[in-house]
Amino acid sequence: MMHKLLKLPLVIVLVLCTLPAWGNDQSLSDPIAQRWTGIFSDHDLHAQSKQATPSLYQTSLTVTSFTLPTASARLRDLAPESHQARTQGFLSSTTWLNGILVTEAELSQNQGGAGWLQSRIPGDTTGDASQRMIRLGLTGTAGSIRYGILSRSAGQAFLQVPDQTRREVWGEWTSGWTSFRSAFGQQWNNVIEDSTRPRLEQTYGKFGVAWKRPVWPEITLTYAHNSLNSTLDPLGIAPQRNHSHSLESALAYDGMGWNARLASTYILGNDLLRGGAEYTVRMQTFTATVRPLDTLTISPTLGYREEVRDWSGVRIHSPSVSVALQYRQSPEILFSAMGNYAGIRSSDGLIDTVHMGGRGRLAWDIQKSRGWTTLISLEAGYNRMTHRATSATGTEDISGLLRVVLASL
Repeated sequence: MMHKLLKLPLVIVLVLCTLPAWGNDQSLSDPIAQRWTGIFSDHDLHAQSKQATPSLYQTSLTVTSFTLPTASARLRDLAPESHQARTQGFLSSTTWLNGILVTEAELSQNQGGAGWLQSRIPGDTTGDASQRMIRLGLTGTAGSIRYGILSRSAGQAFLQVPDQTRREVWGEWTSGWTSFRSAFGQQWNNVIEDSTRPRLEQTYGKFGVAWKRPVWPEITLTYAHNSLNSTLDPLGIAPQRNHSHSLESALAYDGMGWNARLASTYILGNDLLRGGAEYTVRMQTFTATVRPLDTLTISPTLGYREEVRDWSGVRIHSPSVSVALQYRQSPEILFSAMGNYAGIRSSDGLIDTVHMGGRGRLAWDIQKSRGWTTLISLEAGYNRMTHRATSATGTEDISGLLRVVLASL
């Protein structure tokens, strides 16, 4: 049913996005319209009104690019700077009726990455649809009300939120310091319907209230309902079917040189394949950014998750903590470091895993010479995964990298 409800708005978006291809602000008007205008209007008044009337639409075309952060500092995992994993595409944005409506169409595709040599040898996959993303959107404004439609589909190999199709309708209303926002949509994975892989379809609805006043903290309260159902169940993959309700409250504050956010979420769900048996999830997260000096930034993150399954009585605890630091001693020297810890443990002792890691980087931008600049970077990383509940061997990785970059100005 949701597919049918969203077809008409998506067709409208396509039409609005393609109209600029048939004309622009400098194109001639329809000959019949020009003839009737010349008969029934004064030429002087028509010339004045033509100068004062704003254009019906304005179109812009932007090149989009996103570079995937390097997940490993090991030299064997890295590609040359010019062939790092990234996405590149085009975003067409059209503003209608002086900003009342905005339509967007975006097409993006993977570039570089682990298969960067494929562009130099037979077997290039740059035309593979699994590496593409298509997004269509419409945003409207009517006074204090904003609304929109979104459609996005990404292939299995796309770098950002891969193998997912999402369609959503949303609305927002602001009154004074209070704003209300609601959204309804559907999303699913396995976009090509590969029968050898599972496919999960979700239908969701959200409603949130936010209160924000200058100098005061921002308070938000969000309710969400989610329905998940597996439609493709390959041999050996257990089917899934559940409903869940969640309530999240958050408190955020932006101060002079720092900001922080504290959020708490409660989820109540039912596993329909177990006769509607309940499970509950509680999550608390704290994030902050502190700038004690203009040259120093510290960003800690704390998290805790607890899940209780009524059909087995098992409790699963998942604490996590991380901190990132960035210090720029001068415009030429930058030091950054980060460390993280995450664990997951079940009350029955079947799950007990710990992950620890850290990474540091010292970069020196040597003084620019005539037509050239040189960057020297020393990087080191450490990761350790331990499985305490099983006899499985843990993993430990220590890596280092010296990078020298020469670039022309």
